[in-house]
Amino acid sequence: MRSGASDICWAPRVSKRKIRRLYESEAVGLLDEELVDEVGVSLYLRCESILTVGQAQRGEVKCPRCHGSGRRTIIARHSHAKEEILKCPECSWRITWGEYLKTYQGKQLSEGGAGGYLLAFMRAYERARTHKQKIAAIDRVIHEFHYNTVESRRQPTRAACVNLIEGRLRDVVAFLNELSCGDATASALKATRTRWTKTLRSMSKWHPK
Repeated sequence: MRSGASDICWAPRVSKRKIRRLYESEAVGLLDEELVDEVGVSLYLRCESILTVGQAQRGEVKCPRCHGSGRRTIIARHSHAKEEILKCPECSWRITWGEYLKTYQGKQLSEGGAGGYLLAFMRAYERARTHKQKIAAIDRVIHEFHYNTVESRRQPTRAACVNLIEGRLRDVVAFLNELSCGDATASALKATRTRWTKTLRSMSKWHPK
């Protein structure tokens, strides 16, 4: 019998090289529109994967086979037992919860407290009508943070970029700190950079040494 895991495909993290080239083009006023679309779509698909995992962890598993056919079918998960069988009522796709867990573990697909920002990026990207609007949305989401959603005091706990960009956390934070920012850089991107730096300073343990 074909394994249900073979139908699951998570979008990979985005290449630093492509993001660097994109920001270099923006900094000199020659925005590479093709690269904006390439990076934007890659980030969109990565956010979609993270949100899908988050939804599954909360008990609603999206059927990947139906999704691939343009349909949206949700399978309710009733326990945390790895032996629980998840079966799609529409296409009969099936997998145990334990097998599903293995497909995303170790792939930096945890939603954490950044789910709202990932969804906001996807909606902003869908609405964007210009490439400047697209790169502004890209810039905001890669400079976001996971936030504590348990305690009443809302505070940043970790930079969310490691879930979106390839590499270790400290390396990705250092990479974002080094992105090009020139005289031609849009004010929206400069504002995001200022906010990122200020928040990062309040989280000194995440600064690259």
